[in-house]
Amino acid sequence: MPGIPPELHTRLRNALLECEQFASNDALQSVVSPYPPLKPWRFNLPQTNSIPSRVDAVIGYLVGKRRSDTQENALVLLLHLLSTLIDKEDERHHQLLNLAAELQDAFENNSTTNKSKPTTEPKINPRGNAVKTNDEPQERRPIKNRWALLVGVNSYNDPNFGRLNFCVDDVLALEERLKTLKYGVVCLHDGLEYDNPRFPTHENVEAELIRLCQMVEPDDLLLVHFACHGTLFNGQPVLLVNNTRSQTWQKTGLTLEFVKQHMRSSKARRLVLTLDACHMGVETGRDIDDPQFIHNAYELAEGFALIAASTAQQKAQEWQGQKHGVFTYYLLEALNGKADRGSKRFVTVDDIKTY
Repeated sequence: MPGIPPELHTRLRNALLECEQFASNDALQSVVSPYPPLKPWRFNLPQTNSIPSRVDAVIGYLVGKRRSDTQENALVLLLHLLSTLIDKEDERHHQLLNLAAELQDAFENNSTTNKSKPTTEPKINPRGNAVKTNDEPQERRPIKNRWALLVGVNSYNDPNFGRLNFCVDDVLALEERLKTLKYGVVCLHDGLEYDNPRFPTHENVEAELIRLCQMVEPDDLLLVHFACHGTLFNGQPVLLVNNTRSQTWQKTGLTLEFVKQHMRSSKARRLVLTLDACHMGVETGRDIDDPQFIHNAYELAEGFALIAASTAQQKAQEWQGQKHGVFTYYLLEALNGKADRGSKRFVTVDDIKTY
């Protein structure tokens, strides 16, 4: 999120999820409309169908807005408003005030940094990629380091989520393959002991995702892969980890949007997200097949790619005969070279998608 450090964004999002004013579009509108400091935006608040998507949309809408007279940030103003609606004895009251102060500091630090640099912050295009706005083109270099976060979950605390068989095998096989390709790999799976920091609880997965996103550099590539259950809550794709509960999915699940936001907040210009889970797909409606590009063109390619095992109407399958998820089995084959079109001796994201 522009101007908000990932760790602060996570705490902000979790705090707003606890505010009853986000229970519906009308509830939020009813508290914002009478509040004079937020008057410029009272009729333009995003309308969504779920609490998490409403929180994400409002953060995204207000984060860059400022009053023309006082230059106060609209998101900071909203936090102050919400705090006044909660009893001072309630922990949330002080939490919102503290978040408002931290946000203000983050915005001021960001503004100071921008003033010290001759370049401007990159804008974000509809695909989520940075667009250069200054006259000096940013130097593009081949990939320096490759990093991977792998998450495999076979078992779940919630009895509503059935056990899976091969997710741990999937990520262990991917870990082995990616290490031969010189990736630095962080692998979380429930074949480990529960007290291991890489056991796939919500807290552990979120912490490792944030850590990697903060660590990667612009010339790095970051690959994130989930092999687990996925489902839709209020129309929103959610990845299920070991301690996800259906009653508290906003806190214990990982929304697809949450993962994508953190990846895009990193410095890395090459981002790949692969999902071997149900209800995770996106329809791109586009096919690319251009084997004429030379190797260096692929090395310099930038952007965000998501490849999924299923669309929102489909289920990802396990393959008993191969002891893998079907998607991950073919992903492994692709990485082993079978996806190479035109005998280039390397595999691209598009090769993998087509395979």
